[in-house]
Amino acid sequence: MLHNSEEIRTQLKEVTDAAHWAGDLFEKSFGAKVPDFPKHFVLVAEAPNDETLILGYVHFTQHENVYLGGGMCVNKQALRQLPKNLRSALNQQGGVAYTMLSEAVKQLNDCDAVFGYVGHKGAYRIDLAVGFEPTVHKHLIVYWKKPMNELEQKQIIQKAHAYGPF
Repeated sequence: MLHNSEEIRTQLKEVTDAAHWAGDLFEKSFGAKVPDFPKHFVLVAEAPNDETLILGYVHFTQHENVYLGGGMCVNKQALRQLPKNLRSALNQQGGVAYTMLSEAVKQLNDCDAVFGYVGHKGAYRIDLAVGFEPTVHKHLIVYWKKPMNELEQKQIIQKAHAYGPF
């Protein structure tokens, strides 16, 4: 358990070695190895004594002018190791998944849109709260990073849909 909660900081980090940072969490969540292609983000809780807890993970694959997001998982065991007031503060921000996803999409600035392919109802609600919007395709959601007219939006949605589940 991390102590001295006033000195513990949570932050989203983009990492290159996802297996090191979140390999175990991803494997427990999905029964597979963490992808080896970028972009990888972890939400960490860090204490001044260099103790670090991985609270969550999400990755994004760049496909043409968009990112395809997936693999989001939350480390509930690590979350229980946080001091109660820090857990409460994270919950007031919307929780680990909301905090992680909202910060990650802000950092993806070299694209027109970020897509998610979501079948889990709880994850879907979180994604909508972050600012994703439903599309005409079941499970496919979009977060617009740049203004586009309706035709451009339809074209980019179709490209993401053609990619298939991700």
